[in-house]
Amino acid sequence: MHISLLVFLISLIGTTLSNPVHYDQINNKLTAISEQIDQAELRLNNSITKLLNTSQSSNQAVSALLIIDVQYDFIDGSLALKNCPSKHNGEEVIPVINQLLDSHKFDVVAYSHDWHPTNHISFFDNLHLRSHLLTPDSIPLADLKLYSTATFAINGLPRMEQSLWPRHCVQNTHGAKLHSDLKVIEEDNAQNISVIHIQKGTKPDVDSYSAFWDNSKLSETQLNQFLKEKGVTQVFVVGLATDWCVYSTAIHGMEHGYKTFIIEDACRGVDEKTIKERLNDFTQKSGHIIKSSQVKDYIQE
Repeated sequence: MHISLLVFLISLIGTTLSNPVHYDQINNKLTAISEQIDQAELRLNNSITKLLNTSQSSNQAVSALLIIDVQYDFIDGSLALKNCPSKHNGEEVIPVINQLLDSHKFDVVAYSHDWHPTNHISFFDNLHLRSHLLTPDSIPLADLKLYSTATFAINGLPRMEQSLWPRHCVQNTHGAKLHSDLKVIEEDNAQNISVIHIQKGTKPDVDSYSAFWDNSKLSETQLNQFLKEKGVTQVFVVGLATDWCVYSTAIHGMEHGYKTFIIEDACRGVDEKTIKERLNDFTQKSGHIIKSSQVKDYIQE
């Protein structure tokens, strides 16, 4: 108890003992003091509650939806998943992604675009441009086929293994466009959602599956810096293809320190075997695989 209050109470008791007629007057003073103490306690409790609420608010998750490569060439174009071993229909991800955007308030939405120059290293029909750069232990030129893996040693770059794909997502072509049915949020939007578009695979001699890095980790896109600036703590990855660009983006998301989710029913892939292997690798590295119906359990609405 405060010393001045203690002295005051002792003096009151002394006065009461020496002059009982002052009892009512003293009692009134004590009642007033009690009310002041109650009010002070209420203000203190309110301050503590406000402080706790502020602390909890600052710890709330900030969420980003990363929409990977929902482009025509992967849906009904030159590298359509329905023509790959999985026979998946890439178009099936679109209504799921649109529903996610309509049902949940993501703080950030990112759209990635495969965006290759015409002489890109990943195109099988460009193999002759770099045949002299095949390593001695690579599959011989004569034996390399579509979807084979070649090994290159390019001056100034690390030795790299490169899958050989059909020509796809060439810059400024129809196949490189996002599918018209996909909901694309404008950068200036009423919901105050931060939006970014990431172009990847833009350099001729290096492929880039991830929306964060190229395959040799020589250069980084703007994505991580943008997410950090927005205070993002967790990312949800959707799109095409599960076992390549979705997987690579999710792995790099974890490496950058984000709690990372792959929304399985909002993705489609190239090959069932590699899908299973890479999702298993992702979960072993502490990634989370969920369904779109479970997103509400992880997002602050």
